[in-house]
Amino acid sequence: MSRPAPPSWPPALTEEQENELFMLFLEDDTEDAPWMVMGDLQFWSAASFAQSLRSYAHQNQRPWYVASMLPIQFTVPGSGIRKVVAPDTFVAFVTDRVRSSYDVEVEGKFPSFVLEVVSPSSVERDQVEKRDAYELLGAQEYALFTPRLDAPSSLEGFRRGHAGGFEPWLPSGPGRLTSEVLGLHLIVQGSLLRAQSLDGRLLPTLEEAELDRAREAEARRDAELARAREADARKESELARTREAEARQSAEAEVERLRAELARLRKPDR
Repeated sequence: MSRPAPPSWPPALTEEQENELFMLFLEDDTEDAPWMVMGDLQFWSAASFAQSLRSYAHQNQRPWYVASMLPIQFTVPGSGIRKVVAPDTFVAFVTDRVRSSYDVEVEGKFPSFVLEVVSPSSVERDQVEKRDAYELLGAQEYALFTPRLDAPSSLEGFRRGHAGGFEPWLPSGPGRLTSEVLGLHLIVQGSLLRAQSLDGRLLPTLEEAELDRAREAEARRDAELARAREADARKESELARTREAEARQSAEAEVERLRAELARLRKPDR
C-alpha cells in the first residue's frame, strides 16, 4: 500500500512570497550605507547625465521628471513596511515639480528609466540586489554605467521583455544602448555617460551648455557692436555727404556771386 509523501518542512515558498521576503530584507539606501559612497568619477557622471536629460526635457517639452540621487519611497506589498531606494538618476513620467522625495504611492508609478553609476563599493548592490528590486518595482529600463580612468568605461543594462520580466539590454553599437523609454541613445564617452539624440546630436552637459550660452552671449555682443559701428559709419557718411552738399552749394553760390559781380563790372556806365 502506497502512502502519500509527508509534507516538506518548512513548506516551499511561492514566487510571490519569495519576492515579498526579498523586498522586506532589502536594505534601504541611506547616506551612511557603504554602497552610497561615490568618488568624483561616479558623482560627476551621474550629475552631468541627469542635468543633460533635465535640460533636454525642458527645451523639448518632454513630460519628464528627472532626478539624481533622490530617495524613492515605496511600501512592500502585504506588509505596510516602507522602504527607500535612491537611484543615481531616474526619469519618471509625472509632473515636473520640486520634490524632497519620490513617493511611489502618491505618484502612482515607479520611474520608467533608472540609472546606477557603479562604484567599487556598489558592484553587488547595483548588479544584483537593485536589479531584482527595480524589476519588482516596475522599472522599464535599468542602465548600469561603470566609469574608469585606467581602463575603458562600460555600459550595460536590463529592460522589460515580452514575458514581463527583465532581460539583458542588448547594445545597439559599441558602448551604446538605445532607450525606447527616452527615445535617446546612451553612449560611453571616456569616463562619462552621454545621451545622444537618435539623429546623432549629443545632449550638452551643464558645462557645455554654459559655454554655449557664453559663446552665444559673446556673439550677440559682437553683433551689437558691429551694428553700432555700422550705424556710426552710416551717420558719419551721411554727415560727410551733408557737409559736401553744403560746401558744393556754398561754392555754387560764390560762383554765381562772382559772375554777377563780373557782369556788373563789365556793364558800361551810362
